[in-house]
This record gives sequence, C-alpha cells and structure tokens, in this order.
Amino acid sequence: MDRFRPHAQPSPAVDPLGRVLAFMRASFVRSADATRPIEAGVVLSTPSMPAVWAVNQLRVKDPLGYQALVALADEQLADFEYRHIVVEDQLAGPGLEQAFRTAGWKIERELLMGLSSAPDRPANVGVVDEAEEDEWLEVMARWYGEDPDLGTDALAQLLAHSRRDARANRDRLLGVRSGDGRLVAITKLRGDGSTAQVEDVYTVPEARGRGYARALVSRAGELARVEGHDLIFIVADDEGWPKQLYERIGFRPMGRVWQFHRG
Repeated sequence: MDRFRPHAQPSPAVDPLGRVLAFMRASFVRSADATRPIEAGVVLSTPSMPAVWAVNQLRVKDPLGYQALVALADEQLADFEYRHIVVEDQLAGPGLEQAFRTAGWKIERELLMGLSSAPDRPANVGVVDEAEEDEWLEVMARWYGEDPDLGTDALAQLLAHSRRDARANRDRLLGVRSGDGRLVAITKLRGDGSTAQVEDVYTVPEARGRGYARALVSRAGELARVEGHDLIFIVADDEGWPKQLYERIGFRPMGRVWQFHRG
C-alpha cells in the first residue's frame, strides 16, 4: 500500500518554509473534528478531545499584534475552556513573546528544521523496523505518562488523537526493538509525495544513549527520499536539546512557530 499518496502537490513558487507551514496546517486539519477558515488563518475544533490542544486552536498566518490576536481568539474560541493560539508569521512571532508572557500566557516556540546537509557520522539504520499501531501507541503512552500532571482522561484523549492523526495522515510507523521484540524507540513519517515530516521521536528511558533516535530519524529521512520527497523536515522544541541531535544528522533551521496558551 502506498502510504504517501499525495494529498496536494505544492506550487513550485511556494518557498520551502511556506511549504512546511502549509503541510503542517493540512495535517492538523485532517485530524480535527471540524475546521473553519477565517481571513487570518484557520480555527480547529475537536470537542471530542478537548485536552488535545493541537486540534483545538486558532492558527494564524497573518501578522497580527497582541491585542488583535487576543480579541480574535476570544471571538473564535468562545466555546472553548481555554485559549490556544498558534502564530506562523516569522516577523510577528518574536515580538509577541514578551506581551503574552507579561499577560501570563504559556509560551512554546517550535523550531522547524529541514534536512539539507550530510550527517556528521553514519547511523545504524539497520536496527529500525516497521511498527504496528497498537505497539507504537503503547510506547506513546509511556511518553505521555512522563508528565506527572497528566490525568487519566487527558491521557486517553491524547492516545486517541495519536491513533486518529496517524491514520488520517497515513503515517508510516517506525521503531527499534529490544532483544525480546518489544518496541523501545519510535518515530513516524508522513508525506504528500513532495514534502515529508519526521515526527514523534521518543526512546524509553531504559534504552536511551544507544543511538536509537539517530537511527530512527536517519532511516525516516532515507525512506522519505526513496518515496520521492524533495523537502524533509522535523519540528523541535526550540528550548530543548533534540534540535542539536537533528542538526548533527543534517537538519538545519528553516523557521519557527509560536504557541500561546491560557487556561
């Protein structure tokens, strides 16, 4: 089965960052209960999974200021128990951080990185195997479970969304197994025939330090190239260490996305 059946071919005139942002936007839209395009961007709503911010958000591509964004969120997310705003504009994002921080919002900055260079050293990609959905989700449950504040209901919603998201985007699930056959590290790969994303890279604590994340990300990049994708990217927490690993594998910064959340 062709997991990477094209959803939509990007225009050659679209810049790489624009392609990545459009790809991410489309991925979220496919896994949400409902979407509502607005002039500034799109509103995603998933009442069946209120704990999953990724599909309950105001996603804005236009360069709006703090007051305009808050007013738009209050208008468009009036039925939500919280406000979650995602800003894509590269010029507006940095200037918004201080205003939202001062107002007490939670801020997350994601770094978008494109695969454009050779790795610093080879990876042992031979350890990477295809993963079944249920076993892959078991490892996702361990990842989510590392958050001590995550309740049982929220965990169930996040896992349900992970299953829905992977199916909606026809993701290829990859993993590394221990000697007894259990998955101990995972990632997934999604693509539209031109652009591909490596996502959800995680290794269980007892298997860390063995190069599994490097192997998974490297293998996913290889598979994406074989499938004909000319743009391959990954998203990293701009404040976290994994971006350093991705850079060593050959990914380079392309841009950022800003998330502002208020409960």
